[in-house]
Amino acid sequence: MRYLNPDEVRAALPMSDAIDSMAHAFGGDREAPNRMLLGVSLFMPGRLDSYTGVKVVSSVPGDPAGVVAVFDESGHPLGLVDGPTLSAIRTAAAPGLATDKMAPSDAGVMAMLGAGAMAADQVAAVRAVRQIREVLVWSRTEESARVLADSIGGEVVIDADEAVARADVVSTATPSRCPLFEASSLRLGAHVNAVGAFTPEMAEIPAGVVEEAFVVVDDREAAAVEAGDLLRVGRQPDADMAELISGQMVPSDEPFTLFKSVGIAAQDIAAAVRALSNAEEQGLGTVL
Repeated sequence: MRYLNPDEVRAALPMSDAIDSMAHAFGGDREAPNRMLLGVSLFMPGRLDSYTGVKVVSSVPGDPAGVVAVFDESGHPLGLVDGPTLSAIRTAAAPGLATDKMAPSDAGVMAMLGAGAMAADQVAAVRAVRQIREVLVWSRTEESARVLADSIGGEVVIDADEAVARADVVSTATPSRCPLFEASSLRLGAHVNAVGAFTPEMAEIPAGVVEEAFVVVDDREAAAVEAGDLLRVGRQPDADMAELISGQMVPSDEPFTLFKSVGIAAQDIAAAVRALSNAEEQGLGTVL
């Protein structure tokens, strides 16, 4: 059994591999019970094909901690992976896959709304699938936006609507309870990745966009209880990721596309299995 610390997770799971592993996460046979909060820890159990696993991470703001444990078909532990690091990578990899499937092929400008712990990986995932020439960074705290922009070679934009109006791809990763921009700011044909709102009370995307877009979710059952952006306007998704990547459902003439993610355990399992496999080949990690 192998343990990967944060640096080892990043070395063993480059974004291209993480995005590839999401095709397995959404296309495989899976069980994904809803997450549970026990004490200050979030528990996310799940099964993906013959693998089972559980992620346990702290919900205390500003204090990331936790692990992902993965087990084989016999129930033997394959390994432990640092939870916050894996979460950041796989949370970005799913929008990366969605962007590859739905965003304009010539998309060159990205707006990143939110500059927290998830933002840099969100940018990396979109850059992995599109030739992005400009990244526009907005945050309610200008200093946070500047720190992120400096680290990724982006541009700070003070007004969220300005950033959205210039972008082909918009990604949001905030704990907001109200929309971050006006629906009228989003340009026709744009693609939106919304990953920050994961409770019924939270929302990042304006109702007009949610109602008019072709909406894809990571998992219908999870979205039905957690996707505040959809629940607040009574919007049913047009497809889930399994249907999108299989070609069963495709965008038609909608003015926008929207990927709404709340995250499911199958993503953690798929990403952890890939990271552990790569780590074994590279001789990374600690064998327990």
